[in-house]
Amino acid sequence: MLVRRAALTLRLGATFFFFAAVALIIKPGEVATFFGFASKSLTPELLWSLRVMGATFLIPALLGPVVAAFAGERGLRQAAAGMAFICLGISTIIFFTPGKWAWGKLCFAGIGYLFALMYFYALRGRGRNR
Repeated sequence: MLVRRAALTLRLGATFFFFAAVALIIKPGEVATFFGFASKSLTPELLWSLRVMGATFLIPALLGPVVAAFAGERGLRQAAAGMAFICLGISTIIFFTPGKWAWGKLCFAGIGYLFALMYFYALRGRGRNR
């Protein structure tokens, strides 16, 4: 059961990371305004930083399904534990970004915390059958 929960959560998380990466690479200005940044603060440096962040989001988006398909139980546990803390960290950073409170910021932080809880739930039965 742990293997199935962890694999499903990895695939769902990879899907979310993929769509976030595509949005950040293609339309970084719209993502920034969705997060509550003022349109005056959108410098070319900020937009390129958001594009680079989108490119780094492609890493878990592409490796999540590979790990879910080919890793054993130990690999799935380690990947799920790592992704749980990554989701917690990213969500906390998003929550404390400067700027006004916007629905985009709150939604993405909430989704990240939800994924962290899903990863922790997938790891729940970790040492039970040993």
